[in-house]
Amino acid sequence: MSQPDTLWTPSREQILTTNAWAFLHWLEATRGMALDGWTGLHGFSATDPVAFRTALAAFARLPEGPSRITRHAGEREALVLRGADDSRRAISRDALAADHVGLSQLDLPADIATAVTRLWPRASLTRALADLLLHQDIRPDDRVLVAANPSWPALAALLEGTTMIFYAGRPDRLMAALAEEQATVLVAPAAWLADLSFQRSVDRPDLRALRSIVITGGPLAPEARIRVSTWIKPNLMLLARAGETIWGNPLEPVRVRPSPSPALFAPVRSAS
Repeated sequence: MSQPDTLWTPSREQILTTNAWAFLHWLEATRGMALDGWTGLHGFSATDPVAFRTALAAFARLPEGPSRITRHAGEREALVLRGADDSRRAISRDALAADHVGLSQLDLPADIATAVTRLWPRASLTRALADLLLHQDIRPDDRVLVAANPSWPALAALLEGTTMIFYAGRPDRLMAALAEEQATVLVAPAAWLADLSFQRSVDRPDLRALRSIVITGGPLAPEARIRVSTWIKPNLMLLARAGETIWGNPLEPVRVRPSPSPALFAPVRSAS
């Protein structure tokens, strides 16, 4: 008996709380642009990238000139570093928002230190936020765990006040780390997730907070996607990206065999 094509369908309420839906309606209210869902958003970004960047920057309330990504202050965790030895180090918003002298005392990994201290051009930030806000649907109260992926552009989520967790541990400890951190979004390579989907321990980790998985390097094979839905969590938004191609978006159901489509800003593909 063949499996159904749809793994999970988000409710109307869940769709209405996405950044993509909010941006679509913000465009209509402020720009008079009535776009048709995700296809309309991609078409806008591909055919008029300058106007799209300008609109997204206004939507995200970015300053006109270059800016740092650590614009939020407070004692809440901004950055969590999970080491290969299972160590955990948390850094507050206040610590990351400090001046360069204060930041130098944090002993951050070089790539992260560079990202949080430099002034980023507005165009670079809007390009990163197009993926983070609209495709990955990252929100201020999210706790995003990034495993075996570069820190940039994921770190741009700090602009929204999101807590970023960078995991350098073993793949077989990832599920436990997700539960311990109460992560809401996981960003991980396809190979890791394909292996994790075979884990069927009696005591499953508490993944009630997890609502989305972003797969890097491809969408996973249909069988692996079914296993993820069955053994990790059924009501998950499964998104994927490889280069300038994406699979899935937060406005539509999760498919067993998702169709590839261009990422935001990528050229519109010919029908031939």
